Amino acid sequence: MSKRSGLTLAFTLLMVLVGLFALWSLLWPLTIAKGNVRIVVQSGSSFSEVADALVREKVVASSLNLKVLAGRSGADKRVLPGEYQFRRGMSYTEALDVLRRGPIKKVFTVVIPEGFTIDQIADRLKARTEVDAEEFRRLAKEGRTSDHASSALWSYDFLESNPGSSLEGYLFPKTYRIDEDTTADEFLNRLLAQFEKETSSLDWSVAKARNLTVYEVVTVASLIEKEAKIPEERSLIAAVIYNRLQMGMPLQIDATVQYILPMKKTGLTEDDLKTASPYNTYLQLGLPPGPICNPGLACLKAALNPAEVDYLYYVLTDSDGRHAFTSSYEDFVKAKQEAKKGLK
Repeated sequence: MSKRSGLTLAFTLLMVLVGLFALWSLLWPLTIAKGNVRIVVQSGSSFSEVADALVREKVVASSLNLKVLAGRSGADKRVLPGEYQFRRGMSYTEALDVLRRGPIKKVFTVVIPEGFTIDQIADRLKARTEVDAEEFRRLAKEGRTSDHASSALWSYDFLESNPGSSLEGYLFPKTYRIDEDTTADEFLNRLLAQFEKETSSLDWSVAKARNLTVYEVVTVASLIEKEAKIPEERSLIAAVIYNRLQMGMPLQIDATVQYILPMKKTGLTEDDLKTASPYNTYLQLGLPPGPICNPGLACLKAALNPAEVDYLYYVLTDSDGRHAFTSSYEDFVKAKQEAKKGLK
């Protein structure tokens, strides 16, 4: 066989394969399993990611074919985030029509950062989702479901030591996906269920050894969350809190005063520190009545595993949130004077 004949044969075989692939793409919808499938398009997802998801779920055969067809019509520029319903084995045109019509449900992605309070979470829900933020705020502070709800928020074991009604401290910070039908009760239960999941492997024996309840450990974790900006300082701040509690010293944590003020301030005044409240740890001995925010897992771990040091004081030393730790008041005063020079 001549070289030219060989090339002609190879080209012919290639064309046959291309033709067979095209025929398979047309007949593919008729040969696969049928059924509906729901696909969620996240905010910021590319059309390529959407096309790949449709192939994985056997809605269409080829992501490349879908992208080519979408590119010709401009459909790849107009995919809204949300939940879509497709039928397995659809044609490319049918799949694109579903995407053009828009989602059957809007889906929102909401980030709950570590250290957010109930009020901050409610404000974020109001700004970024369709969850009833005021209902969420009420339920979270009352600690029970609404009359029409089918779920019971108090069914979690970790809430047994909670002496009050507020769920502050247990609304686990994380990124959540919420659709337009999510109710305040449902989302609140998701936050509590996430707390249960995330903390299931923690060793709570440290709490028992210190005669502390789960609620008190969560309260300590919330103080750490507000005070520690540097990860390696979390266990040190935990140690200061426990050392002061053991010695009967007031905790004197600014964040507890910030919690009771109507608006957050960059610095507290003498009058602020005199605010009458059981949360004011400048005036009250012991822990505040409850958590002052919703801590993340790292601070919960620090509350259960304080550093083995005798520190009783710490002072902010730089704008990054780093502290100097001391065991005596005299060293604390010196560190404070040095810190003032460095922060100028």
